[in-house]
Amino acid sequence: MKWALALAVLAAAGCVGGAPHAPRAEDPQFLRSLSETATVAAVARRGVSVCREMTVGIAERDWLQGVVMDVEGTRVTVRIDYPGRFEHSVGGVKAARGASVRDEAIAWTPCR
Repeated sequence: MKWALALAVLAAAGCVGGAPHAPRAEDPQFLRSLSETATVAAVARRGVSVCREMTVGIAERDWLQGVVMDVEGTRVTVRIDYPGRFEHSVGGVKAARGASVRDEAIAWTPCR
């Protein structure tokens, strides 16, 4: 009887069955946030080899490759090692071999 009363109180308080505000695995906003957090955690470290996909025109894809030289919050400074096949700029800086560009970490992905 005491357990039934306690269960009724907990159910009324919203404690049974999980919190109503807890993120759900199928919530797209939660999944996007989780993915972005994981990407930033993987990229925002000095010495990590990173790549960035760049769009050329309406269908062509090209990749930049570099190494993270500095981290400040969610922004990284990347030294470009491979500028891709086409001319690109990141944050107003031409992406040339040896150039340092400052960008959001979420725009980059770890390279193999």
